[in-house]
Amino acid sequence: MMQWKRGLGCFLAAAVLAVSFPPAVQADTSVIKSVTIKVKSSDLEVGDRLPEITIGTEDQNTSGEVYIYETSDKYDIADAEWVTSESKDMTIGEEPKMKVWLSPGSDGDTDYYFRGSYGSSNVTVSGGTYSSASRDGDDLVVTLRIKPIKGTYGAPEEAYWADSGLGKARWKKSEEASSGAYEVVLYRGNSQVTRLDAYKGTSYNFYPYMTKEGVYSFKVRTVPYTDTEKQYGKKSEWTESDEMYISKDHVSDGKGQGDTGGGSAGSGPSGSTITSDQVGWIEQGGNWYFRYPDGTYLTNNWLTLQDCWYRFDSNGVMLTGWQYLDGQWYYLKPYTGGPKGALATGWNYINGKWYFLNTGMFTNLPGGAMVTGWLTVNGKQYYLDASGAMVEGWAKIGDDYYYFHPGTGEKAYNTTIGVFVLDGDGKWVK
Repeated sequence: MMQWKRGLGCFLAAAVLAVSFPPAVQADTSVIKSVTIKVKSSDLEVGDRLPEITIGTEDQNTSGEVYIYETSDKYDIADAEWVTSESKDMTIGEEPKMKVWLSPGSDGDTDYYFRGSYGSSNVTVSGGTYSSASRDGDDLVVTLRIKPIKGTYGAPEEAYWADSGLGKARWKKSEEASSGAYEVVLYRGNSQVTRLDAYKGTSYNFYPYMTKEGVYSFKVRTVPYTDTEKQYGKKSEWTESDEMYISKDHVSDGKGQGDTGGGSAGSGPSGSTITSDQVGWIEQGGNWYFRYPDGTYLTNNWLTLQDCWYRFDSNGVMLTGWQYLDGQWYYLKPYTGGPKGALATGWNYINGKWYFLNTGMFTNLPGGAMVTGWLTVNGKQYYLDASGAMVEGWAKIGDDYYYFHPGTGEKAYNTTIGVFVLDGDGKWVK
């Protein structure tokens, strides 16, 4: 009887507990159908470096910063980082790229989750443009671009008359933002004589226009050149030269207007026509030459001027673009990123791809030579394929697979890309 009563007591106790503590109720789940991210970056200016990204709220002051925030309680912004390099100056029209990590949230008894894929139809970016979206575990990673950088170009540093020859105007490229294109106006007294619009160069021979006695001067400013530059860039302030007096005994006969030359003619390289008194840089027929005072021209060799290197072919023509010289590839700049013909070094974005041109860190290569294979810069590793182009995404190198972050090209290591694990050397662990 005592055993029965003891068993009955245990039964009654269990019943009481069951009534007092009901079983846990599993939360409902709901898919996040759309995502909205807002970006505030109105204070970014050309020539600045990218600031840190602040995850904030809509009512925060955005002065000097880039703020991002979500618009729903269904998800939170967990992290954000720049894809665009933070170590370079921003240029006119550039749209810096960032990645934003979103984590699903909960609302009462509802847990939210991201579905497998999202596109431009269900990801809205306010203050920027959508690029792509992908899942990273439970999180959603959105890649976006912020609004294009607007700004005013820097004025030329100096405008002056060259010491050699009458009427040779020169100016210096701005150390701030510059398009490499200029508007130049020549005056006699207060009267305009001629104007150059969107001129590519930092010198011009105005002597053919000095046909009357008087005091001459010129002014120059940086202007947008490409369609993108015209959309987002503004003309700089004017830089004015000093005055040059042309007496009636030294006025021009007006010949050579529209050219850089003028005067008596002599025979030049490849049958071109140049003046007998021209030395140094000479432009003829769209080509540039370098002439010495003895009338000879630099050929098949390098020239260094003002810390820039230039290369000339067997006809004395200055080379531009990709050139295979002495068993190595070099890139000699066009006007963009000028000066024209100058040897490029370091990281350069050429025809949609990144290349690294030796800065002296490779002792087995001459300066400016294109680098291939593994590259370490500032502690970060990259890989440049046989063409010299920086590798992005998955790549097989030797017997192993590696992953290089798109946009930056940095090798990933000690992490997981999707479901694939990378070890401390960045190799995919099979």
